[in-house]
Amino acid sequence: MRRTDTSEAGLSPVPGMLLLVALIWEGCLCQITRYEVQRQPTVIVQEGMCARVPCNISSHLEHIPKVSPGHGYWFRKRMHKKYDDLVATNDPNREVEEEVWGRFRLLGSPGMANCSLSITDAKKADSGQYYFWMEREGQMNYTHVKLVLYVNVTDLIQKPDISIPEMLESGNPVTVKCTFPWTCGENRPFKFSWKGAALSSRPQSSGASHSSEVSFIPGHQHHDTNLTCKVTLPEGRVSTERTVQLNVSYAVQNVAISMAQDNRKTVFVPGNSSALVVQEGRSLHLLCAANSNPPATLSWLLGDQTLASSQPSEDGVLHLDLPHLGPADGGNYTCLAEHALGSKQASLSVSVQYSPRMLSSSCSWVKEGLLCTCSAQAEPAPSLHWWVGGKPVESNGSSDTFQVISNRSGPWASSILSVKVGRVPNINISCEGKNSQGSHTFLFQLVPDGPMPSHVFQKGMILGVLCGAGTASLVALFLLLL
Repeated sequence: MRRTDTSEAGLSPVPGMLLLVALIWEGCLCQITRYEVQRQPTVIVQEGMCARVPCNISSHLEHIPKVSPGHGYWFRKRMHKKYDDLVATNDPNREVEEEVWGRFRLLGSPGMANCSLSITDAKKADSGQYYFWMEREGQMNYTHVKLVLYVNVTDLIQKPDISIPEMLESGNPVTVKCTFPWTCGENRPFKFSWKGAALSSRPQSSGASHSSEVSFIPGHQHHDTNLTCKVTLPEGRVSTERTVQLNVSYAVQNVAISMAQDNRKTVFVPGNSSALVVQEGRSLHLLCAANSNPPATLSWLLGDQTLASSQPSEDGVLHLDLPHLGPADGGNYTCLAEHALGSKQASLSVSVQYSPRMLSSSCSWVKEGLLCTCSAQAEPAPSLHWWVGGKPVESNGSSDTFQVISNRSGPWASSILSVKVGRVPNINISCEGKNSQGSHTFLFQLVPDGPMPSHVFQKGMILGVLCGAGTASLVALFLLLL
């Protein structure tokens, strides 16, 4: 409905009213006078709604005596009918059209200069031209007044109002109210119905009240879901609805870690012991995603060291770039999601694989003969093998001449070779560290120097050569001669 401006027709608008039509009724008892406004007023009403058309007739001639009240009639203009349709009157001897019975009413008393009209439960078919006709009888003469009005019934665009807190909290009960604005002043039966994922059922209510309430307990799964209130107007012909989106606050539900490498993405399922193996020199892009509302504060940790952190963001994601990985970059990476309602975390074990690195190797004379030691670091942990004179020596084995003792702990491995000899042999001894990423060899070249006297049993001629990746190239030569 809208307010119609009547100023152009010389009429004064009344605040708060939809329409005010003021007709000047002039004349005397001895003549018949008929007037119409210069511009046809219009009333716009939505389908199923109502409208009030204030209408007043005033006399400016004080000498006109008051006579019998008379009767007022509202007619609908019919272009293709002989007679127009009577829609409202205060004349008890006249009947209105059955189509509008009870919906169009003459509210005012024409005898008191009031021709106000009420339209209830408007229908699209009600659109058209109407006019008011009044007859006032005095002795043997009549005075006629005619007012023309146009009614336009549009689609129903009025929607109910839903009263709901801006943010709901998961697990806490809430009551939501739906109200339909009704300005007709009549207690008409409305029908309310609700639907939404947060509702265990679809409650319905009806009655003279223009509102309905529904209670439910929201959960985290109801965040961003819809809640709809539908109102069916009296007579059940038209309905309207409003939908709101629930904003539910909830603690961190899960934390997921994903890895992007070589245009591929891998997602690690929370709760399982996740491990990732990467070759040395490669790069990693880790992503942590946490599901909560509002978003949680995210942090990346390597052991006790904080690598990256972020303030809450709408997407709830924190990235971590690890370029050119080395042995020191291996470890347990943890994504911590901190939230006021509850925090969670997820971890990923990153193992950086690299070929063996020889840490320390040496040979020395002992009372029993020659004792050589070798140690290496690698991921996965390397295996160590001894070669004497180009022939392998059985690991963790012993014979009359050779004895090998080896052990491994994490990425480290060590081995000891004992050779029972009385003099420095003219032979090569090498220690090889090997894993899936490659191998490294440390070469001992012994220079014979005859039998060893007892008082110099700890000394001898020993040559050490470090070789890489299984090759026999000479990298360094150290000569220890006593």
